[in-house]
Amino acid sequence: MTPSQRLARAKRLVTVQEQMRRVAERDLAATRRDIASTEADRAALLQTLAGERMAGLFLDAAAGRLRRIAETATALGARATAQERTVLARGLSEKQAERWAEGLARAHRAEEDRREALEQLDLLIARGGGLDDGETPASRKPGALSGS
Repeated sequence: MTPSQRLARAKRLVTVQEQMRRVAERDLAATRRDIASTEADRAALLQTLAGERMAGLFLDAAAGRLRRIAETATALGARATAQERTVLARGLSEKQAERWAEGLARAHRAEEDRREALEQLDLLIARGGGLDDGETPASRKPGALSGS
């Protein structure tokens, strides 16, 4: 796999990780709305019971309804906790993928820079700006340019 292909793959992975995090955040927000709705139902039922003179007649039904609301709230709370952990894990995975992609991008840029430098060196040598036959960089006198 070439560096360009690895970089493209890393970018796709970052995009997928970002989408997965957004889905997890959306699910958590929906659960939190459900929790608020359940709490509003409980408060409304308690308000109704507090204001009714005949509440004693419906006490068993109200108690059953309050129990179901409490069970729903407990289940929603557990689901929200699990979803919060999922959002955190997705966020960490996204950041890890981003760091990986950034590292690959830096390596890709460094490879391109190295390739460009080698091309420039090849062009310089082809124009005669290179070393004379038998001359090495160490044997060249400081400040002396060949061909000048």
